[in-house]
Amino acid sequence: MGGGGFGAVRAVARAELRTGWRALLLMALVFGLVGGIATGAIALAERTATAYPRLVEAVALDDARVLVAADQPQLAAAVPSLPGVAEVRTDQAWIAQIDGPALRFVSIGAPTTQHDDLVRPVVVAGRMPAREAPDEVLLSESIAADSGLGVGSRITLRMLTLQQVSMFDVGFGPPAGPTTQVTVVGIGRMPTWGGALAAVQAGPAFAAKFLPDIVGYAIYARFAPEPDAAQRFGAAFARTAAVVDQISPSVVAQYVPHSVELPGAAVDPAVRAAEQVLVGGLVVFVIVLGLGGLQVLGQSLLRHHSARRATQRVESALGMDVVERTAARVLAAAGAGVVAGIVGGAVILAAGWLEPLGSQARFEPAPGFRPQWELVIIGGLGIGVVFLMTVAVTAAVAGRAQQPTVTRPRPGGTRLLRRWPAALLGTRLALHGRVGRRGLPAGTTAVAASLAIAGVVAAVALGASLERLVDTPARYGQGADMTIVDAREADVGRLVADPRVAALDVGASGTATLADGTPIETTSREVRKGSLPVALAGGRLPVGHDEVAVGPRAASTLGVNVGDTLDIRRVHGGTSTLRIVGVAVLTSQNNGAVGDGLLVAPTVMRELVPGQPLFDAAVVAAPGAADALYAELAQNLEVFPRQVPDAVRNLGDLVTLPEILALVLAVVAGAGMVHALLTAGRRHAREVAVLSVLGATPGQVRSTLAVMAAATVVPALVVGVPLGLGAARVLWWQLATATGVAGDLAVPWRLLLVVVPAVLAGALLLSLAPAKRAARTPPAVALAGG
Repeated sequence: MGGGGFGAVRAVARAELRTGWRALLLMALVFGLVGGIATGAIALAERTATAYPRLVEAVALDDARVLVAADQPQLAAAVPSLPGVAEVRTDQAWIAQIDGPALRFVSIGAPTTQHDDLVRPVVVAGRMPAREAPDEVLLSESIAADSGLGVGSRITLRMLTLQQVSMFDVGFGPPAGPTTQVTVVGIGRMPTWGGALAAVQAGPAFAAKFLPDIVGYAIYARFAPEPDAAQRFGAAFARTAAVVDQISPSVVAQYVPHSVELPGAAVDPAVRAAEQVLVGGLVVFVIVLGLGGLQVLGQSLLRHHSARRATQRVESALGMDVVERTAARVLAAAGAGVVAGIVGGAVILAAGWLEPLGSQARFEPAPGFRPQWELVIIGGLGIGVVFLMTVAVTAAVAGRAQQPTVTRPRPGGTRLLRRWPAALLGTRLALHGRVGRRGLPAGTTAVAASLAIAGVVAAVALGASLERLVDTPARYGQGADMTIVDAREADVGRLVADPRVAALDVGASGTATLADGTPIETTSREVRKGSLPVALAGGRLPVGHDEVAVGPRAASTLGVNVGDTLDIRRVHGGTSTLRIVGVAVLTSQNNGAVGDGLLVAPTVMRELVPGQPLFDAAVVAAPGAADALYAELAQNLEVFPRQVPDAVRNLGDLVTLPEILALVLAVVAGAGMVHALLTAGRRHAREVAVLSVLGATPGQVRSTLAVMAAATVVPALVVGVPLGLGAARVLWWQLATATGVAGDLAVPWRLLLVVVPAVLAGALLLSLAPAKRAARTPPAVALAGG
């Protein structure tokens, strides 16, 4: 240090604190709030990103599960001894009709013994059924939401016999099994429901009471930590099932295939895609908000210190060097730094109340307050340290007084100056010089503006694509108003003749096998009346015997597109080579994912899919007739209104995120642009004064500053808009492919046609402020300033 010593530093710090404590405290409060929000968003991103794996751990998710028919108990008994199995839980399974305004069937599962190490749903409301209570059940969240049931609801279950289950395709009359009333005591959460995992869970007492009436066994397995355990288990189960089928074939073989579910093998791509968008959006929010907060703090502190530059000159004359003068200002701001850290830490702590964003909230295993104390402590300290570091940097910059430079026209530009002075000088002023003393080149303003505009355009285009998907059911394979499950020909015939039905397709679905042994859901649609809307991501629908359409997700997984071929095994031997003629978006009627199967002609279906396919009828009602038609059909048929698949619901939950991001980016970019244009006018005050001395009129000065503003904004628009649309197109393609829907981007042309000229007009209006200031300031004063 110089000759001042620590005593001088302390004395200057006291003087700074007396005169500027209010400004420092205000800046600390604002920065603490902004820093806390940004860091709290990091905590929210972590909670959102880890919701699914934390739920998997909380529910003790099994490695594999199989569903075995009740008339093949020897197969169920063989599962615990199969290769790779370390632990097994076997539940009894039933299918029952729920009494209610609409015909509904549900699966019920109940263990005969207590199992804590395999499949324990997270209870989000109420409790688990008591072991000794045969009349208590827990519902999955999806069943509770769809049926309007909750904790305390009483429901009547009318159970089907195994023989009735085997007659789903032809009808079986009223349920012939026992009838019981149960009370809903809890609502449960799992990563996924369906398949072997029943949506209604009961306790051991229920299993003991209705054991003679079971229709199957739901078996959950945990693998030993051995390589290829899943493959060895699957192969052994297939061999065992084939032997049992030879000895004792099941009457429900067409409805209970011998397939192995691997719930923990991989996260659904749609879930992963939604998570990546949510977390990515939060990261962008943190970056934009953090950089914006630092910019505002830096500018405020720079003005704060610059107002006392004369004081620093006196301190320098008295022997204090730059380090001492800077240290004095940091010492004066120490209390404000503590305040910034405390405020930031409190905001981060409060962020513990925020649930995971969007669809990921459905995977949160511990709803409610979840503080992240490490982040609270580290984040609070970091906010305080960053505040003090910014104080130090801005104090050092303000303390280094330099004479500003003047951008003078080159001699060769004299003729251009006389003919187009505004165009020439305005462009030079926009692209030359530096932002602040020792700052960045002025041209970086255009680069930053381009990135900000690209971010806004990308967010808006992504939001428009999400909104179009949610508002257009045909784009996710739900063009029908309602779907009749297990549709029979007699019912279809009556509906075709009903004038309230505008269109009807009969669908059949089952599982075919590719030539390499990969199973794939295969569907056919037979038009019976009208035209059902089907979204195409490319090509057309198949009509020929050798044609097939693939779903977008299946096309991505298989690496195929229109014009390629697929080899599929025939039921009675050999393979069929089908030419891909389209990419069609269809929703599975068999618990499959959107866009994850094949669509073939009805005649081809019988050759490729073994067993009895599942039939459904997709109905489009005439205008105004949907509600009455549904109410009538639901009395005697299992009919479902249009439903939004989980994958699409995941994306639907994201609709507001791009809007928020676009707003935040627009505000930060707008504030940065306003500041850049206004400070550019101040920065070039001497150049404007030189123009006035050389004889430029006020109109020419205004034109010069207007060109300077336009030269900053126009390149940002020309680069930012296409860049944003390109980024949105790539991101939407990834999302749409993972979800199984069409990947074409919804470009918000109308909004762009309004926003682009509005940004340019705003820049030109902002240029009037420095022009008026230049008109009021005598050239001699501007030239003398520094």
